[in-house]
Amino acid sequence: MKQKTAWLIFPCLAYLLVMYVLPTAIMFMAPFEAGIAPGLTSFGQALQEPSYQRVMGTTFEISLVVTIGCILLGYPTAYYLSRMETQRARIYLMLVTFPLWTSLLVRTYAWIALLQDAGIINSFLMQSGLTEQPVKLLYNQVSVAIGMVQILLPYAIITMYAVMVGIRSRLVQTAQILGASPSRAFLHIFVPLSLPGLSAAALLVFIMGLGFFVTPALLGGRRETMIGTLIQQQVVLMGDWNSAAILSALLLVATIVLLGVYSRFAKLSNLVSVRG
Repeated sequence: MKQKTAWLIFPCLAYLLVMYVLPTAIMFMAPFEAGIAPGLTSFGQALQEPSYQRVMGTTFEISLVVTIGCILLGYPTAYYLSRMETQRARIYLMLVTFPLWTSLLVRTYAWIALLQDAGIINSFLMQSGLTEQPVKLLYNQVSVAIGMVQILLPYAIITMYAVMVGIRSRLVQTAQILGASPSRAFLHIFVPLSLPGLSAAALLVFIMGLGFFVTPALLGGRRETMIGTLIQQQVVLMGDWNSAAILSALLLVATIVLLGVYSRFAKLSNLVSVRG
């Protein structure tokens, strides 16, 4: 039966070959069009150029902050949803995914209206007497992180919920019956079982954050330029396809390395759990 239906995967493979593999190969070969030495020098310059180093450092820093924020906000939410009745959980999951139905650009502009000096947040802070002058909330790393967390949070919640909902509540209840406190049962039973979902959510959010360019471009300043924004600027404003290809290749390599590290640690955790 498997041999008879194996051909069904060929259209998908052909699509990936034409739409992903070939463009990626062209992207990697673009820096070498002028010869082997210039291509190697270009990749070396991308890693040694201070401006590129600063952009890549900013990209990883913001992505890490956003990942931590999504985990801190998403884990309790996913846990709460996983302990609900199925019907209620479905309703709340629809509410969680509701922002995904709205354009990313619209949501980003909404944050500009909220975070600007005359926005709702600063108006509330000044009227309540917490501050006399508007707080600088826009066009900095804080605004970029807030906007990206709001956009990526549903993905983290859904990923962790998918794992948590499969954890039987009887395991925690049994630990409590045997004398463990609720917090101890949660930390020693539920949390370890939910780690695969947590790690998958963290990896998903971090990798998606690496490629963001719309939100950082609108909510951030020059110091908050991320690699995705820089690639877009190289193509649209500068017309420098060679530099854009180099930066895209570096971003792809970083993503592949992260996936490889995650896969390696996931296998090790499986071995440890089996032996335990």
